[in-house]
Amino acid sequence: MSKVTIYSPPSAAQVKNCTADFDLRRAPVPIHLVQFDKTIPILAVALYKGGTAYKLPEDAEANVRMGKRNNLYVYNPVLGCNEGRTLVYVAVTPQMTTQDGVFYPILEVLAGGGVAGTSPLQLVIQRNPVQEGDLEDTSEAQTLADLVSQAATSANAAADSARIVQENKDAIQNANENIEAIKAAPANAKAAAASAKEARSWAVGDTASRPGEGMDNAKYYAALAQQVSQGAVGWYPNYEALYAAHDTGYDGNWAIVGDTDTIWVWDSDTGVWKDTGESSKFANYYDKTQIDEKFYDKTQIDENFYGKTQIDEKFYGKTQIDAKLPKPVTVTVAASAWTTGDYTVSWDDGSTTSYTACATATVTGVTADSRIAVSDRTRVTDAVRMVAALEPGAGVVKFYANSAPTSAAVFVLEVSQ
Repeated sequence: MSKVTIYSPPSAAQVKNCTADFDLRRAPVPIHLVQFDKTIPILAVALYKGGTAYKLPEDAEANVRMGKRNNLYVYNPVLGCNEGRTLVYVAVTPQMTTQDGVFYPILEVLAGGGVAGTSPLQLVIQRNPVQEGDLEDTSEAQTLADLVSQAATSANAAADSARIVQENKDAIQNANENIEAIKAAPANAKAAAASAKEARSWAVGDTASRPGEGMDNAKYYAALAQQVSQGAVGWYPNYEALYAAHDTGYDGNWAIVGDTDTIWVWDSDTGVWKDTGESSKFANYYDKTQIDEKFYDKTQIDENFYGKTQIDEKFYGKTQIDAKLPKPVTVTVAASAWTTGDYTVSWDDGSTTSYTACATATVTGVTADSRIAVSDRTRVTDAVRMVAALEPGAGVVKFYANSAPTSAAVFVLEVSQ
């Protein structure tokens, strides 16, 4: 292994920005790639620890780990880091894009005799319409020299092409005897493309070449059969194991995750597995005999339960309920609003946390007793990630961080009394 050194991507590289955190496990931003991409895109991964920028130690080694669905793997060193050592560069090799679908590689850092892994990245590998039969899908563990040499290999290939043209210029000039075959090649290629398009229409159904192809193709019927016969996909010890086994799903798919002891379902709108929060332990529920013993019959209900007038008197109406529901409020915390100092936040369990930066934003209707939460409609940006705590006050909300964001952070807050 090699220590991580300073590295700058070449000007022709396709640099894709993303983040990884050693402590927090927020939903990763998808990185879109294509099967068999030969341009070797480079991932620029910003490192964080608990939402704060993390600096690699001088003696650190760093690698990317990625598993494939066929139990093969990729384990390669990073190309290097920026001068501040808070950003590492990862080469996307052909072995990382042999399969289409969603994959979750991690970065590992080795320093001081220990190993630490980050939150997963999310690679969305889109299917290449022309599949390559000569690229063998294998495990891959390259050296840093292997990765760097790939760029030189691309340059050498271009030089070889120029040499071949020069050496065969006479043959090229004498190609008149094959001119008719050459002229027919575009038509033959067009006919082959039409046949391929028709085959894809019946197989996948995304060519818009015939009526009803979206529900009359092999892919649709396979998905329908799976939805009917494979609603339950099994038990998995954690969500990483579930994603590794089923990185895609269909409406109706569900699984049990051991870490949470809850049922997870596939959400086709967002393309991810979601925790329903419903317990998978059926011992917590009554059986029919217990229900029959514990619940009132009609006579008991008539004797013991409120009538309509009593219910109207004792239960909240719509206006009262609406007044107690959380209200979404959009709050913008400007970069100029942050003040550096020593701040302490007290929590409900009696513990405290110290911070070095604070910003105060005016929010109408908030009191010191209000309950506030960050809505999942908040768009996750670098500025939002750096905010570590929120605290309500009289007409204000205070935001705390250990490093002041350099750009505006926009939050959607849910406020209730």
